[in-house]
Amino acid sequence: MAQRIIDRLARGSLSLLLFLTFIFLASCADLEEHRVGSLVEHAPTPETLQVCHGSNCRIETAVRLDGNDWNSVRALFEPPATTASAERQRIANAIGLMERLVAPQAGTAKDVGRNLAVVDQAGQLDCVDEAVNSSTYLHLIESAGLLRFHAVETPAHRGGVILAHNTAVVRDLATDQRYAVDSWFYDNGAPAVVLPLQTWLNGWEPGDSAPLAGSGAPGDTQSSASAP
Repeated sequence: MAQRIIDRLARGSLSLLLFLTFIFLASCADLEEHRVGSLVEHAPTPETLQVCHGSNCRIETAVRLDGNDWNSVRALFEPPATTASAERQRIANAIGLMERLVAPQAGTAKDVGRNLAVVDQAGQLDCVDEAVNSSTYLHLIESAGLLRFHAVETPAHRGGVILAHNTAVVRDLATDQRYAVDSWFYDNGAPAVVLPLQTWLNGWEPGDSAPLAGSGAPGDTQSSASAP
């Protein structure tokens, strides 16, 4: 009898611990999303852009796009996409193009995917830098009226503390489904990975079998059958 009571108490304690852990991680995710979102420029213009780099947005460099540069971004969305999926592919390509355009001014041309093994982080972008910059670029594109099927959302966070990762997010206006726009996995200038946010939150990494929603990133499977 005593052992049965002890077992019940142990199970109850374990359940309580798991519940408290879940609440703690959810709270941490909310705080991180708010923190990263606060770093995003919500009213950028081609002439006044801030690029985060150096890891955790430690360095912010002011850059500008001249007429030719900005027209090259606009050209990706003209004529307008006829489907949401096609627009997500254009979003993926636009993020890569924006990275290439600002790199000479920000000193980020040699940013490598994941960037974990690079000693000098000044010209590198971690996932916070990438999520902030991609969100800023998306706000610029959105404010120019170039998005017909999507709205820009607050960056998302996954992985708690140890496996933390962040991404920019867009929302499909027709379905309300959200999509991760993740530019961290590949070198500077590669198209972003765009896939359903829930798939990303579940820990998606390049090479995983998952339906991408538009990505030209090297090595990604784009068939409809088909971290941190």
